[in-house]
Amino acid sequence: MALSVREICDEISWLAPEATAESWDNVGLLAGDPEWRTAGAVVSIDLTRESIEAARRKGYRLIVNHHPCIFPKSRGLSRVTPPSLVFDALQAGIAVVACHTNFDRCALEVPHAVSGLLGATLVGRLLEQPAGSLKKLVVFVPKTHTDEVHQALSGAGAGHIGRYDDCAFITPGEGRFRGAAGTNPFLGRPAVSERASEDRLETVFPAGLEAEVIQALHDSHPYEEVAYDIYPVEQGPTGEGVVRGLGYGFYGDLKRPLELKALVRKVVRLFEASGALVTPAHRASRRKTRVARIGYVAGKGSSFVGAALKARCDVFITGETGYHDALRAARAGMAVIELGHRESERFFLGTMAGWIEGLGLKTLELNSPQQVMAGSRQLG
Repeated sequence: MALSVREICDEISWLAPEATAESWDNVGLLAGDPEWRTAGAVVSIDLTRESIEAARRKGYRLIVNHHPCIFPKSRGLSRVTPPSLVFDALQAGIAVVACHTNFDRCALEVPHAVSGLLGATLVGRLLEQPAGSLKKLVVFVPKTHTDEVHQALSGAGAGHIGRYDDCAFITPGEGRFRGAAGTNPFLGRPAVSERASEDRLETVFPAGLEAEVIQALHDSHPYEEVAYDIYPVEQGPTGEGVVRGLGYGFYGDLKRPLELKALVRKVVRLFEASGALVTPAHRASRRKTRVARIGYVAGKGSSFVGAALKARCDVFITGETGYHDALRAARAGMAVIELGHRESERFFLGTMAGWIEGLGLKTLELNSPQQVMAGSRQLG
């Protein structure tokens, strides 16, 4: 079985819409022809010489990376001409796709897997910039279809408020309209003024899911012309609840509180890291001897230290924070575990491979170390 790169990208974009990526990010198909067909893909954190050779060896014409191979966006063709890995991939007829911050925001499989394997109950997601992340949809629906439209909108990601979902507010009213000649109104006749019993349905949704929510609206609404409004929401989300398209990682409570050393050992094993850099909480500000609430963000977590503190985490697990941010956390009573950037993103591989295999294709997960702990066996 083979699919076009375009078909694979469409599936990835449905699961992790590109609109949910940060404005500075560069995601989607970055190199190659969308019409190339492939029976499989290499999944890796970065575009590497090894991933290109593995794709060539397997006969796969696609590599799906977590990190963009062209970054920032303005670099453009300067990253494609030789010598570059992008040029080598194109020369070999291999397309390259990036699924980065859109994956981190939308792939809820990761927080569920990591929290479950660490023995934690999910509470919510860590929010870096909550303002402007929500929008409100108001739509007018004939009473016969209110439930159907509501369910479709909820299925597309609308209606999450904290730890509640399917949220909406519905008020009855009367709609008035007249279709021009040649229209095919769901109610009434063309060129005749009509009155209809309608409901005003209001709900909120993550801003990055707007295209999916509007598509679900049009697919479920019976009218030829759907009357709806979209408003920006000044009030940011609370961070509670695990919502697709909102926030990063998670924070949650361990079912059994642990000593920090025991948690570090568990985390290192889970992420298959060769070690971890640990900054314990300062004794003067430590809230308890055992840790109960943990926070996790893959990759560079320095900008989420404040969010983890606000969520009252005892420990923040991430790829890297930097010295001063780790000290700031420690002084405020929160320990920091830094696993290394690549190691902290390990769950991208299995999740993305699962998405692609769901299309009937084969995958090869490849995570070649770009950095190793000095003194570890990987140095050789």
